[in-house]
Amino acid sequence: MLLLTSAALAASLVATKVPEVPVKDPYAALWDKAAALDVPLMAQQVTYPKNAAASVSTVKVRALADGDQVALRLEWADPSMNNMVETDQFTDGVAVQIPLGDPATANPMMGQKGAPTYIVNWKASWQSDVEHGHADVQDYHPGFYTDAYPFATGEAPYPVQESFETSDARRYFVATSAGNPMSVLQREWPVEELLAEGFGTLASHRLQDAEGWGAYKDGKWTVVIAVPRTTNDPSNPGLVPGAKTKVGFAVWDGGTQNVGGRKHWSMFTDIEVQ
Repeated sequence: MLLLTSAALAASLVATKVPEVPVKDPYAALWDKAAALDVPLMAQQVTYPKNAAASVSTVKVRALADGDQVALRLEWADPSMNNMVETDQFTDGVAVQIPLGDPATANPMMGQKGAPTYIVNWKASWQSDVEHGHADVQDYHPGFYTDAYPFATGEAPYPVQESFETSDARRYFVATSAGNPMSVLQREWPVEELLAEGFGTLASHRLQDAEGWGAYKDGKWTVVIAVPRTTNDPSNPGLVPGAKTKVGFAVWDGGTQNVGGRKHWSMFTDIEVQ
């Protein structure tokens, strides 16, 4: 287990006020206005599936705030870009969590019963979908064979985003038709808002207000996650000017089979919104 020093525990973040947060530009010079904080990460060894060996030791975090959003930029070293999901391949990812109850007693292990945490999760595979279109079977396996789909338009191999626009065609996409957030075919942002009251309780928000963007360069991921200051969703934190709360982080290294609970996580860090 990684032992956290008192200096690491005492460190905090300040969301520096700016005219507008550059959500889609992780490399914008504006991020240099915010002080960076190196947050220690631990291999998740509390519940199954456990992370047997840590591959990411720290995540560097900066915070900015404008009139509408509080945004965190997260940087961590990763020797390989993993943005595909298959039977034996997993995606890189990162998440932030903010307690919805009393920050002083919040549980960094995804909250607890009666004291939930708000979570925003970014995935490299979703980033690829947003930038390049939904990845389908033929993108991973060009030699695959497909039967005809009832009501699909066009010709084989029937690209998902072009050939399944009608409700009749999509009835055969059961998870998509049921509204499963994992089966959304067209995403505006590569992030998902969630709520948790401890391990095994993760649930997607009905309203999705967060934004995010990620980029990979020179063996490093740089990801922005932006949370709205105020929203009609009661499961969102209120981040009004002067707000003081806590924030925690998790990182998934797809190249070392990280998925689900097999991840790296941090203790809570104090954050103040200018």
